[in-house]
Amino acid sequence: MRQVHRAALAVGLVGLLAGCGLTGPDDRADTVTPPPDASPTSSGGATTPPDEVVSVERELHEARVRFDLRPVEADGDLAVLRYEYAAEPAGDDSLGSGTVPLSLGGLGKSVTDGRGVRLVDTEAQVVHPVAQAADGTPAAELDQDRGDDDTLTGSAVAVFAAPAGKSVDVLLPGYGAVTVPVVAAGDDFDAALEQTGGAGTGATTELRAFTQGYDAGSATSAEDDDVTVTLASDVLFDPDQDTLSRSARGVVERAAASIVEQADAGDVHVVGHTDDVDTDAYNQALSERRARSVAERLRADLGGDFTVTEEGRGESEPVAEGRSAEARAANRRVEIHFQGHLVVDTSAESEAPGTDAPTARDAAVTIKTDRGEYTVEVESVQRRPGALVGTLVAERTDGTGIDPAWFLPAHLKMFGDRRFGALAEVAGPHNLSLLGARERVLPYDYVAEERAGGFVLRRLLGDEEVQTLDQGQRATITVYWPDTGQDTVTVDAPERFRITDVPVTDPAS
Repeated sequence: MRQVHRAALAVGLVGLLAGCGLTGPDDRADTVTPPPDASPTSSGGATTPPDEVVSVERELHEARVRFDLRPVEADGDLAVLRYEYAAEPAGDDSLGSGTVPLSLGGLGKSVTDGRGVRLVDTEAQVVHPVAQAADGTPAAELDQDRGDDDTLTGSAVAVFAAPAGKSVDVLLPGYGAVTVPVVAAGDDFDAALEQTGGAGTGATTELRAFTQGYDAGSATSAEDDDVTVTLASDVLFDPDQDTLSRSARGVVERAAASIVEQADAGDVHVVGHTDDVDTDAYNQALSERRARSVAERLRADLGGDFTVTEEGRGESEPVAEGRSAEARAANRRVEIHFQGHLVVDTSAESEAPGTDAPTARDAAVTIKTDRGEYTVEVESVQRRPGALVGTLVAERTDGTGIDPAWFLPAHLKMFGDRRFGALAEVAGPHNLSLLGARERVLPYDYVAEERAGGFVLRRLLGDEEVQTLDQGQRATITVYWPDTGQDTVTVDAPERFRITDVPVTDPAS
């Protein structure tokens, strides 16, 4: 999973940090010069961190917001991020107490609902959520103040697990992502820890890449070097059967070809799973027989370089909660596990499905819902080590009233069984894809919470919620995808829009 590139570029946020190279396609942010009394820049080893500030601006809903982010200070296992912000009305309306004040407050402390600030290290393939303080609360402190002129200002201190590299992305949900340096801690590092509740525990969580085959019968995920190919049992077998059909043998053959491409050799482990219909004993036996059928086919296709083993786990490890037909279909599956790395096929002739949705070639598209009209454009797709970071800007151009899930049709099933929360699945960009030759490349995700009964809640790496807009309001949508290696990409939101030939930009020097 680890692909090595070097990057130090802000994603979709414009401005200039000398030596760091923040650039972008328009003038939505301003160049910022450190104040005259600022200390000289230092990239590490200093007892006092540099006063250099990465500044970015964004328009969200009724406000224009400016962030001033200082370098991340690291000492041992912990790191501190400090940032200030100022928001003012973008038009004649006041800020009120609505979306912008709430979203800014959430950046300071939220760690459970996906709106909190995070550090993203794509080279190490990890994300750092806000740490826990000594008392178990989020290790963050936010001071927010409203001025007489209806401006909103704030300053925040947040603690994280220390990043391993010399730079790291700061993901500000709703406002984009920006790269900042990582430097040695300053003299007031311990005071910052005390301000946020005392030194606690910082978490480092591995990212998971995910692709979904166009045939909907297979999906591939990769977390660190662990690759899992999931085949839908409903594609492989008739109900209550364990014999592969002729078409199912082709599905397994393609899975074998994928394994050969993504792993040099080694152990391949096949695991059968069922839904919760019938008895535990029946489901256990059925899962074992199905795993054996797939394993026997893989042995024939893979040859002597791989050792294939199999087991059944019955209904004990569901990937979808509940007893709906959709949940049970998701839980009926055969998983193929091996050590390797994710490979996206971009060389073959594309089998990407056609679309009736509005389509543009590297330009804005107009989409319509039952309640409104919107324009959406891909502001940038920028390369990080092992990742592509996409930033889209949307504006509601017509319609009034609440228009939930306007970005993604609420009825549309989520691609892959990635176990997000309800809000992310209804109103998030989880289906926002890059199109390969044979599969969709979906945004990274990571484990957020392990619940009783073995269910694991995952979180999307990016903006989990695309909020409803009033006419004239704008929103920024950011997601991280695995790097497909392409120079141009097609960004596809199924049934909503498709934007082709979007250039992938590399970091500035």
